[in-house]
Amino acid sequence: MLPTRYLRGLAATPFDGAPGVFAVPHARRPGSYRYLCSYRDGQREKPRIFTLLARYGQPEPPAEWDLHHVVEGQHFADVDFRGALLTLYTDVLPCVLIHQAEHRAYNRLLHARETDVLFRDALPRDVAERSRATAAAWRDPKRRGELRTRVGALAALYRDAYDGDPVLQHVAQNVLDEALAQLP
Repeated sequence: MLPTRYLRGLAATPFDGAPGVFAVPHARRPGSYRYLCSYRDGQREKPRIFTLLARYGQPEPPAEWDLHHVVEGQHFADVDFRGALLTLYTDVLPCVLIHQAEHRAYNRLLHARETDVLFRDALPRDVAERSRATAAAWRDPKRRGELRTRVGALAALYRDAYDGDPVLQHVAQNVLDEALAQLP
């Protein structure tokens, strides 16, 4: 289930009848909401969300909406100092329910090779290996400065990627602040 600490600083409320799903007022569309949850909760509750939306007068075709990790798994692996990515990705890290067109646009930016060159360290390509390498680096006190820089670069990436959407910027920053707090 999505920890509410990732929603800190936002007007998040549990969404009616959908355990683990939180509604946050949409920053760009008055009267609309962003629905945030873990991936597992989102998968389980997606039909209920759309049933409730239709009941509230906003029918939407569920097939046109996707769950998008606010901080993508391959990026979180770069700051996964505990080495728990596989569990966190499914059960903990925040996802937002977004329209497929918006999801494709974010993915084009966040998964581009050029984005990696600008914002990420050269680590193993496989996310599980990246996660293990990051956890190993965390155990080496001499590498803490490098790891702080890495978190800062990802924070800049997500601040820029979500420009114009302060809700997603804020959630991404909360995730990365938590990672940064793990560095003594």
